[in-house]
Amino acid sequence: MTGAGVFVAFFAVLFLGLAFIDQRKVWWRFQAHRFDNPAAHEPSDGLIRGRRIALIVLALFLGWQAVGMFRLAGME
Repeated sequence: MTGAGVFVAFFAVLFLGLAFIDQRKVWWRFQAHRFDNPAAHEPSDGLIRGRRIALIVLALFLGWQAVGMFRLAGME
């Protein structure tokens, strides 16, 4: 159970880190090259905010699950 807890905790930290980087810069780096006019296809502020909130909620949920797994394994 400890290995699964470490695995889940790793992804919780990863998702939390992704939530706090600039999503617009990530889009320009990895997605903009696919479009002829990338400025016309840039994601809206609402989409970026929603993605950031979803990543934070997912990170909190995974962190909570990791703590539960560590408690189940007897590590408090």
